[in-house]
Amino acid sequence: MAKKDKAADWAPPEFDEIKFMHTEMRAARSTIAVVLWTVPAALLSYGLTLGGVAVVAFFEGIGMMFLLKWMLPVFKIDVSEYKRKDWLGHGATFFFSWLAFWILLLNPPFADLTSPTIVKVAIDGAIVGCDGTDTNTTGPNVLSVVAGDKVGVTRVTVNGANLTAAGGEWTATVSNGSKDIVAYDAAGHRSPPCKVTVA
Repeated sequence: MAKKDKAADWAPPEFDEIKFMHTEMRAARSTIAVVLWTVPAALLSYGLTLGGVAVVAFFEGIGMMFLLKWMLPVFKIDVSEYKRKDWLGHGATFFFSWLAFWILLLNPPFADLTSPTIVKVAIDGAIVGCDGTDTNTTGPNVLSVVAGDKVGVTRVTVNGANLTAAGGEWTATVSNGSKDIVAYDAAGHRSPPCKVTVA
């Protein structure tokens, strides 16, 4: 007697298209609700960062992530059947979305939190850099400075006097002695003083 082929009797389970659509729509609504909850979290983190407490801003975001368990039902999301993997997935979605929005808000055009930097300092065409000394004692002492900033440098001073902007450089003719060069941006941030000695 030949053995009956069990593989021939196997039939795939019937695909429930309606149930599948409901599951996918519920998952999409959950994801949208999680991303929407990141917006106030990112705005609060942004405000705390501007207030000078970036560490508190970070932990505030983490705390808002743990509030998902209570906030999703507010968005009419049924969480009764959620398992650990569902919460981990929503937590990861929240964390990376919140981080992206927070970083976006901390950059121009929303905020400028960084100070300008002095990129190059030259006297009579010879690069001296910060803490450098001019070795050309016969030149007219033309100081040229290149400074950079995320938004833009609005002025550069040497010992409090403004330099003139010309072709991406800030220039002035200076007398001999020790000089403090400072760059400023539109937000009022200033670079650390760059000290040079003009001989």
